[in-house]
Amino acid sequence: MAFAFRSRVTLGLSLIAFLALSIGATGCATRQTGKAQPSGFLGDYSQLTPGSGGEAQLRYINPNVDWKKYNAVLIDTPQVYADSETTELSQSDQKKLTDALQEALTEALEKNYEIVEEPGPGVLRVRTAITQAQGAKLAMNAVTGIIPQLRLLTMIGGMATDTATFVGKCSAEGEIIDSVTGERLAAGVDQRAGTKDPKNMLNKWGDVESAFEEWAEKLRARLESLRGT
Repeated sequence: MAFAFRSRVTLGLSLIAFLALSIGATGCATRQTGKAQPSGFLGDYSQLTPGSGGEAQLRYINPNVDWKKYNAVLIDTPQVYADSETTELSQSDQKKLTDALQEALTEALEKNYEIVEEPGPGVLRVRTAITQAQGAKLAMNAVTGIIPQLRLLTMIGGMATDTATFVGKCSAEGEIIDSVTGERLAAGVDQRAGTKDPKNMLNKWGDVESAFEEWAEKLRARLESLRGT
């Protein structure tokens, strides 16, 4: 029985590896959870209201901004902020995640803005914090995501159902300010979780990194909409 279980799991993981390499992303790799909570990073949340239509769960956009006057972006190094589970991550994991968020923001925003390292006229400043981050439990999550029959085997093997279905999730907060005056131009709070996208099934932080990419692209698209371009 033990040999048969190991053989089926090995077969399942081999199939996952093949699928992860051969199947491209179809749609969003993550979804909003509806459970984002302010962490304190933004300080003042009085301006934020519930978002809709794919916006951040809590959001604010200053109605009196001439967005067309901004042609460059200064991206502050993302922080890890708030809950104990996140702040107890290893230093290497924290750096991996902040680097990934910085990279996602840079790759998205450099399509439409000059990325600069100093404040100045016409420069937006982007401040962000990862306020919760949970990596996916890999092997059985991957196997049960593609091969439903192995869900029964995980229970026979003594693994809890929630372990078999666990995906990564993360929360983040951010704001855009005028880099010279410090005036808040926009802000948001959001949480996203994985959808068992095949491309993330062999990467503990794949769902979290996908969330970063989706947030960054949504930010880029929204800024372009505000600029009317």
